[in-house]
Parts: sequence; structure tokens; C-alpha cells
Amino acid sequence: MESFAQNLSILTFAQYLYLFAFLIAIFSDSFSWVAAITVLALAIELLPLFERIWHSLLGKAVLLLFYAVVANFALSWAGGVVNDVIGVSAAHFAYTHNLAILLYIPVWFVFITALLILAAQMLVPFYFLLFIMLKPLGVALPKLTENPHFRKTTWVLRLMLATGLLVHLVLYILPELEGQVLKKNLTSDVSVGIEQPLITVTADAGSAESDFQDEYLQTRHKYQSSVRKMIALFAFEFEADSKSRCQKDISSRVVELNDYEIVEIFRDDTEKNGFRFEVKKCISPAFPAQ
Repeated sequence: MESFAQNLSILTFAQYLYLFAFLIAIFSDSFSWVAAITVLALAIELLPLFERIWHSLLGKAVLLLFYAVVANFALSWAGGVVNDVIGVSAAHFAYTHNLAILLYIPVWFVFITALLILAAQMLVPFYFLLFIMLKPLGVALPKLTENPHFRKTTWVLRLMLATGLLVHLVLYILPELEGQVLKKNLTSDVSVGIEQPLITVTADAGSAESDFQDEYLQTRHKYQSSVRKMIALFAFEFEADSKSRCQKDISSRVVELNDYEIVEIFRDDTEKNGFRFEVKKCISPAFPAQ
């Protein structure tokens, strides 16, 4: 017992987190805490490596390029969400688009950073292989982590948790990507006059993969639903005008698309996001109805 306590006392904070995540994975059905603790442990353990990369000119270029890709993904994704909520291009709702970007950048930042950390973890076996090949030649490779004790055990535990986390990230993002592709295909088919039935992918209720997908689908649905409601509310309260040169309902608000078209926004509790968006002809003194 004393030796066990002594072994625990020499662990680093990241190793404690790995052990804690492993115990939760064994005794708990939910993987959310396991994923969060594993990502935190990986970030703590690999932060010195990222710092060494950042202090080199090439490393700065690579990291800046990487996060420019993150920003581009967030920009594109936010534009698609604004278009889905309002029904017109996000270019006409600049401030609402900016809000959507701010809401999605943290998500993409965490997700892609987690993927990068996991990808680095998947390359560790090749690092060990290279280390074994170069050791007889007297070539020493730099240390990836600062763990002074239980390096091999920590590596095995880290690899198991990282592999499980990567699988769950795939299960989380794959239905969303499939849904986006399906929606684009359906939109393309409708535009040429071909109607396609809505395809629903189902899995066996008793499978573990189905349970995980259901959990992640519910989590993603709650977040996306709240984001869409915030986008609709922001467009109504801050982007749209309460007065306009175009004819409008007294309770509605308007965003002018051009000299001839407007988007009229109504509060409507029957709508999913609480608001109704209608594209209408601008009827004004310059452009009368008759």
C-alpha cells in the first residue's frame, strides 16, 4: 500500500488526468467527461512541444496557417447557418454573420485543435520506431514529453484514450457532414425539378455506436438550436430596421436586399427559431404597387 501511494505521488498532473479518465471510462457509460479530461491532459502534456514549435520561424508559419484554416472553416460554416436560418445570402446580414462566426470559431478551434493533438499522438509509434533505428547510431531524438516516470505505461494509456477519443469525434462529426451533403444534394435536385425522398440513417438500437451517436446528436442539436435562435433574434433586434422606405407591417422589421427587394422579419412563435423571414418586393413611392 505504501509503495502504491509512493508511485502515485511521483505522477505528473497530466498522468493523474490520464489515470482519472481511464477509471471514468471503465466505470461510467458516458464518454463526455473522458473526452474532456483526455483533451485537457493531452494539451497540458504537449503544450511545451507547441511552445518549441512556435519559437521557430517555420513553426509559426505552420501554426498561423493552421488557424487561418480554422477561421476559414468557421467563416464558411457561419455563412451557411445564416443562410439556412434567414433564407438569403449571409452577405446581406453582415452583423448577423459576424455573430455566427464568433459563436462557431470556439467550436472549430477546439475541434480542430483536438484533431491536431490526436494526430500528433497517432504519430508517436513512428517516433519510437525512428528512435529505435537511430539509437545504435548514437543519434538522440528530442523528448516529446517531460514525464520522468512510467513513460511506457503513460504512452499505452494515452494511446488507448486518444484512439477512443478519435473514434468518438468521428461519430460526432460524421452525421453532420452526411447531413450537409444530403441537404446540398436535395437542394440541387429540387432546383432542377427532381424530388427526392428524405433518407434517414438508422442503426440497431442495442449497438454501442448507435447509443453514442444518439447522445452526440442530442448534444449537437441542442447547441445548434440555441445558435440558430440567437441568430434569428439578433437579425430581428439589431440587423433589421423598424422603419423603411418600403411598405411593411407595423410589427415587422426590414432588411433591404437592394432597391427592389426586402427581407421582412416577423415574430412568430409557430416557427422553429421564433421568427419568420419573408423576401418581398419593395413597394415604395419610387416603386409603387401599380
